[in-house]
Amino acid sequence: MSRRSDPQSKIDDGAFPVRMLFVTPEGGFGSDIDAIYRWLNQEVGRDQYAIHSAGRAPGQNGIIYRIAIYLKHPKFGVGLLSAFPNLKLADGTLSSTYTAPSRSHA
Repeated sequence: MSRRSDPQSKIDDGAFPVRMLFVTPEGGFGSDIDAIYRWLNQEVGRDQYAIHSAGRAPGQNGIIYRIAIYLKHPKFGVGLLSAFPNLKLADGTLSSTYTAPSRSHA
């Protein structure tokens, strides 16, 4: 049997230019995920984001599990991090060794 369409993550990659990967806390998000969805719906809008599992990856202390939040604009990512300061980015972009064309290093 062949796949009839692209996986959702591939569709999200094309539709939402901003992808944020967060570490799933040990034991899961619990009710915090409801608050994240509420914030996204109210502040971003239902058609301006997507959210799904991002699998597992090596972490500093072993394997970590991640979720991906896809957004249409970087300002929403800044707002999300401000609204939920306990969210931990899973992709190393806050590391002092991370480099990107849009990030200036003094």
